[in-house]
Amino acid sequence: MSKDKRERIKTKILILLVITCVIQLGIHWNMQAQRFPFHFVSKIFAGNGRSANLDVDSLKKTYFVPETVMVSISSNYWRLDERDSQFHRIWEDIRDNYLPIIIRQKPDKILPNEQWDAITGARYIRIDFEATWPSNVVNWLIEAKPSDTGNFEGIKSIVIAPQLDVNQAVNTLFIYDGYQIYQYQVNIKRDYLPKRYYSSLMDEVSFSNRPSLRLLTSVSNFISDKDIFVALNAGKGSAFSQINAVIPKEIVLNRTNLENYSIQDNILLEEKESLSANYVDSSGYILFTDTENLYRLYNDGVLEYKYLPSVSSGQGNASAAFKQAVTFIEQRKHLVGEARISLNDIKREDTYYVMEFDYKFEGIPVYFVGDKDSMISSPIIIKANSERILECQWVIRHFSKIDKPVYYNIDFPNLLNNQIAFSYPEIIENKDNIFERIEPGYIFERNSPESVVLVPNWIISTNSKNYIIPLLRKEG
Repeated sequence: MSKDKRERIKTKILILLVITCVIQLGIHWNMQAQRFPFHFVSKIFAGNGRSANLDVDSLKKTYFVPETVMVSISSNYWRLDERDSQFHRIWEDIRDNYLPIIIRQKPDKILPNEQWDAITGARYIRIDFEATWPSNVVNWLIEAKPSDTGNFEGIKSIVIAPQLDVNQAVNTLFIYDGYQIYQYQVNIKRDYLPKRYYSSLMDEVSFSNRPSLRLLTSVSNFISDKDIFVALNAGKGSAFSQINAVIPKEIVLNRTNLENYSIQDNILLEEKESLSANYVDSSGYILFTDTENLYRLYNDGVLEYKYLPSVSSGQGNASAAFKQAVTFIEQRKHLVGEARISLNDIKREDTYYVMEFDYKFEGIPVYFVGDKDSMISSPIIIKANSERILECQWVIRHFSKIDKPVYYNIDFPNLLNNQIAFSYPEIIENKDNIFERIEPGYIFERNSPESVVLVPNWIISTNSKNYIIPLLRKEG
């Protein structure tokens, strides 16, 4: 045997010994951390974990979406939702064309809060958000520099009022931040939707078979601090699907999902190799910890996260905190199936921001309650500062459509006279009720079965109680 051949054999043996040592060391580390050793070996050759690397900037527009686009003529309203192509045309025009201009210029007028009702009582198109988006976050979303921005604190609503200027090359917009109203005149450029589109849309929807809406407080004795719209002319009704809500099979708490690393891959991501596991079958949850992070996954699909070191610094930049929250969600968003996740609220605290996120399915809200007697709350609540996620509670469900949409009756007088009056007269009789919502939607409980079918209901919330009333199918 030649000397060169012997050297090649020695080199191969040495490489094999090094690989064997690395694998043995990895197995030792995994066993010390209460892990299953074969996952370490498979990771070397297959890399089956989800990557924590994510381009959030490319996804940010999926969160900056209105709750509704409303067309108004006097006291009559027609709602466009996410299922409508006109909803997306209008929002993309405002988001991509008007907001980058408005955010960089001073308003022509600043009006007091009290004039909001007068502004929204004529012919206009109104865009409403669930949350008031802080201007700092809006800057990031539309890629504006802070030095370029105008005066408003945030965006709760946008009104487009084409009739206020006869010039077809100019459109009038109002921004409402919950405190003041900011009026802008914007020159319409070639790639904008033409002004006549907005003007003709008002006439088009008024002659369509869409349900006509009115403000709740204008057609009843009900009291509300919010603008709640109800249908008086239901037309052909509104289409809803039945949907399936299940705990995602990848994170069902059992030994199989732990041993094949399904839970770790889908919840812990790239942190799975540094966190030790603690699980007892009878405990109802599994705990993953290291010196800084704690993840707890319950058998009812609830994920809790906590950053363990104390935090004394301030909350930092709102857009950076929002980016932290979106990153955390997007890395695990595959678990929610066909549902969209939307921002419901963002509040500033001393050392962090509290952000609440809700589920929507085909534009319809999917509400969550802890149990049947609880008030509605958000299924995702995140505390974050500009540097990291500090806490999270997430009720994880995977949503999918079961059947084709069916048309349901959403006529408010029918609800009031034929369902509420007979089954829930206290809704009418209690004069102290302040209404939070009256709208069709879906609802699920934390302690619901592992798999449950959700059907559309009227979701009525007062300041003290929820009422869940089945939607009736549209006759004919």
